Amino acid sequence: MKTEAWILAAATLSAVLGTLAGGGCAGRTNRPADSFFATKVKPTLEYYCLECHNSKSASKFNQFNLETGKLAMTTGLHKPVIRPGKPDESLLFTVLRLGHAEALAMPPAPDKVSEEQLADIRRWIHAGAAWPEGPEGHLKMPH
Repeated sequence: MKTEAWILAAATLSAVLGTLAGGGCAGRTNRPADSFFATKVKPTLEYYCLECHNSKSASKFNQFNLETGKLAMTTGLHKPVIRPGKPDESLLFTVLRLGHAEALAMPPAPDKVSEEQLADIRRWIHAGAAWPEGPEGHLKMPH
């Protein structure tokens, strides 16, 4: 009986350590949060935001650069622009949901982020704003 309990404990510990070790690897996209970012958040940010908030143009647009997660979390005049777990305190979410009548509304015009896309951004921030490293997390200008 003691042997079975020890084997179960060792197997559980091994699984937990394997998950933790694998979860920290840069560029992995098999985690649900990475997949959600890649399919829902990344395309929205690329289409609506990256034209202005990139390394070439950020100086003209509040110093905010969205090309990588690290830049998104550390740049901008009013940082942090993204507050993981707190969408209603995140400037990114706030400006995306404003109407065009508001001076701070993003994108400025003519398109607005859809309600579904806003819900996805909110959900992503609320869940911790996981942003994968490596190519999967690097935003690129849409073609």
